[in-house]
Amino acid sequence: MNFLESIITCYKKVFNYRGRASKSEYWWFQLYFTLFAILTFYIVETHTFGQVLFVLWVFNNLPLLSAAVRRFHDMNKSGWTVLWALVPFIGGFIVLIMLAGDGTKGKNKFGPKPKK
Repeated sequence: MNFLESIITCYKKVFNYRGRASKSEYWWFQLYFTLFAILTFYIVETHTFGQVLFVLWVFNNLPLLSAAVRRFHDMNKSGWTVLWALVPFIGGFIVLIMLAGDGTKGKNKFGPKPKK
């Protein structure tokens, strides 16, 4: 899956917390989200239009969350594992490290292997 396909897929599946997400789907969208966040917080500091971008950034957390849940499903783990990110200071890092793991080969209890 390439950068653009990942963005389109994650927005289409914004409220889909079932199934699996490939490594490339999640990490391409994470890159997009990070770049969008950097741009947003830069513009928030310099322009009033930044407030609109900030609201969009808040809503961009939803497709990232659903992609993370589906990514955990790909590793045959519960989507609730994403809640480790709520642990102060280190939780987010723990989740990011876990999301870098390999998915289950073939079918698992969350469905068939996702497309690359």
